[in-house]
Amino acid sequence: MKWTAIMLILLIVLTGCSKEKDYYGGITKDKMTDITNDPKLEYLHEFKGHTDNWGAVMYFYKSKDSEKVSTRGYFIYNGKDELPTGAVTIQYQIDEETGSFGTITAKRNPPIYAILFDSSTSPTSNSKVKVVVQTKDKSETIELKMD
Repeated sequence: MKWTAIMLILLIVLTGCSKEKDYYGGITKDKMTDITNDPKLEYLHEFKGHTDNWGAVMYFYKSKDSEKVSTRGYFIYNGKDELPTGAVTIQYQIDEETGSFGTITAKRNPPIYAILFDSSTSPTSNSKVKVVVQTKDKSETIELKMD
C-alpha cells in the first residue's frame, strides 16, 4: 500500500512536469474574435515562433475591400532572468520586406507587448517571417512559422 501511494505521487509529479511550456502567454487565434469574427475583415494567417527568452505571435488580416494587410504582433518575455527594462527595439522581415515596429519601453510587468502595424506583404504558408528583438544587452532572432 505504501509503495502504491509513492508510485501514484511520482506519477502525478512526472505528469505535471511533462506539460509543454506556453511560450505565447496564452494568446491564441480563438481569442482574436475581433479579427476572426468581423464580417468586414478577412483573416489571413497566424505565425508563431519562440526562443528561450521571447515568444512571438503575429496575426495577418485585411479589410475585404482593401489590399493593405494589417498585422497584430504579440511579444512575450519568457526568460529565466528578470525582464531587461528600458528600450526594446523590434524589427521584422516578411520574405524580402524588412520593417521596424519601432521601440517600446520594457517594464517588469506585464511581460507581454502588443504592436499593430501595416504591411504591403501578405505572407503565405511558404513565407519566411523573422522578428529581431534587441534589448540593451542582447539581440535575438525569432523565426516564425505558420500555425
